[in-house]
Amino acid sequence: MKQDYDFIADSLLFYINEDYKYKRSIRFNEDIILDFNDKDVPVALELLNASKTFNVKKHFLKQPVGIKMDIFVGEDVIKLIAKFPISIHQKEIPTKPLVEEKANTINLIANEAHFDSATA
Repeated sequence: MKQDYDFIADSLLFYINEDYKYKRSIRFNEDIILDFNDKDVPVALELLNASKTFNVKKHFLKQPVGIKMDIFVGEDVIKLIAKFPISIHQKEIPTKPLVEEKANTINLIANEAHFDSATA
């Protein structure tokens, strides 16, 4: 996965390396948005107010952040489980995992996706 951090907006975006055709997004809450491609496969995760989510200063998010993410799309529910190893001064700091669920009201096809990338 690739990632971009917008310092001014405090927005952290994780997205797949391959080209994809965007279809739609779901919003788990005010700060977590998951994008799907035209085949209803998850392709990107955006975290708004990222520094508050991780309880770190914004300048620490300019460096790559690791991600371990599992997305489960069922007939009735979409579930996101994500962990973000963040290194500060070459030491990994604990961050609270994201665990979010949302009703599958947009009739996404049942599937699973797993993403894993280490910090650089």
